[in-house]
Amino acid sequence: MKEPKSFSLDKINVSFLDQSKKTLPLVISPRYDDALDFICEWLDHNRAWVEDQMLQYGAVFIRGFRIESASDFERATLAVQPNLCDQYRGTSPRRLMENTKYAFSAADVPNNYPIAQHLEMSFLKAPPRNLYFCCLQESKAVGGETSLCDF
Repeated sequence: MKEPKSFSLDKINVSFLDQSKKTLPLVISPRYDDALDFICEWLDHNRAWVEDQMLQYGAVFIRGFRIESASDFERATLAVQPNLCDQYRGTSPRRLMENTKYAFSAADVPNNYPIAQHLEMSFLKAPPRNLYFCCLQESKAVGGETSLCDF
């Protein structure tokens, strides 16, 4: 008889980008299995824990798993938040990513165009509770980072 899969916290690594401060963001990375199926199932089983960590640390950074496309990102995001919005109501020019219903481009502007701190629709009467970002292609130019701040 096959043993049931375990999705306990000991199946992932939990750390911080800056170990000396142990602040924003908490980092989740693979301990044994970096497969998309694994992280999606793990997030689904540990949704309440991940949500608690987002509240405590302001952000959770999931890295090192095989999330290789916008549709992979959308699948992993839906595992932790099954009620995503499919409308972008912000001011930056964006487009829906190929083969997705919920994943939008960051900003469709030239590479040399400076982008200030993201407001991510905070000006709306009911702004999003959570935001999900993914880097599928690392910038080859200087910059390209997404800054996070905890108001």
